[in-house]
Amino acid sequence: MATGKAAVLDRPMGTFHIEEFRVPDPAPGTVLLRQELAGCCATDAHTYLGQWPADFPVILGHENVGIVEAIGSGGALDFLGREVRVGDRVIARTGCCGTCYECRVAHQPRRCRNLRVRYGFSRAQDAPLSGGYGQYLYLSAPQTTFMLKIDARPSIAALHEPLGVAAHAVRRAQPKLGSTVVVQGSGAIGLFTLGLARLAGATRAIVVGGPGERLELAQAFGADVTFNIDELRTPEERIRAVLAETPGGLGADVVYGCVGKAAAWTEGVHYLRDGDGRFLEVGLAGDDGQIPFNPATQLVAKNATFIGALGMAEEDSLAAVRVIESKRLPLEQVVSHQLPLERVADAITALNGDYRLDGRTAIKVAIAPNGSVP
Repeated sequence: MATGKAAVLDRPMGTFHIEEFRVPDPAPGTVLLRQELAGCCATDAHTYLGQWPADFPVILGHENVGIVEAIGSGGALDFLGREVRVGDRVIARTGCCGTCYECRVAHQPRRCRNLRVRYGFSRAQDAPLSGGYGQYLYLSAPQTTFMLKIDARPSIAALHEPLGVAAHAVRRAQPKLGSTVVVQGSGAIGLFTLGLARLAGATRAIVVGGPGERLELAQAFGADVTFNIDELRTPEERIRAVLAETPGGLGADVVYGCVGKAAAWTEGVHYLRDGDGRFLEVGLAGDDGQIPFNPATQLVAKNATFIGALGMAEEDSLAAVRVIESKRLPLEQVVSHQLPLERVADAITALNGDYRLDGRTAIKVAIAPNGSVP
């Protein structure tokens, strides 16, 4: 009987244990993947801290790419209706039914009403090999909400999920030709939002973030100006610097909040120009607490539009894959670390800390359950 290892988190703020599970023979219509990479997401880090709902113990990991190992009787089709064969490379998201209102319309799979699953994470006993931090990933409906064949090497294909989140953010805020955008945060979501906003037509782009290595990569993704929060240490300094780089010093047409810290939201509102400016928050997926808000001065007086973006729609996932295959963004520079299952805890610690791992800045960390890949 074949078995596969997975990293199981026992509780919030707990311990990752390497456990062995039976690898099932695929049931009709299901697919078994041999995992290549699973990207480490802020959602994983929030779940570890207890800020994201999950039924513990869980196998984390929802940014998945792997090779089809076996297919159940009757065959399988990807999201575009193409036949999937053994040996194909596919990307896959798991963890919600994909049919209820919350999944399909509200784009809030963490509130899926049909499964004891939360955005890719399920109880290890109820659905073994259901998360990406394992050697195998069992794609069984209704837990598989998106599967697509892809023509890209795994270290790039693994970026499909955060690219889809960024595509959703860019689509909702609608930067136009000639727009000035400000991106708060230079992690994967910030970099991808920046790059896609430029592809969508934004003419000028400003990034506020850090550390320095991430800001260097932001320039490759299209930033005209970057500001390092380690050098400009107060919000007042950063606000003055950002406004000075916008046309006429008036502020940005669109501000994207990609930090994941509530305090950054208040600062970002000051970057926004008066009159039809749009602020889109995509980074605050986990509850980081409350902040003061004055609707008269921060909303009405600025005639602003505030938008929240969680997850993505299928059209955003498809847009992300098309961007990957177009090779129009420097995605090959993003995955900075590939770690084995035994080091999942190190990855989560870096995401919840200073983004330093093995003596260098982590741009994007991925788990390689079966060994490093190109």
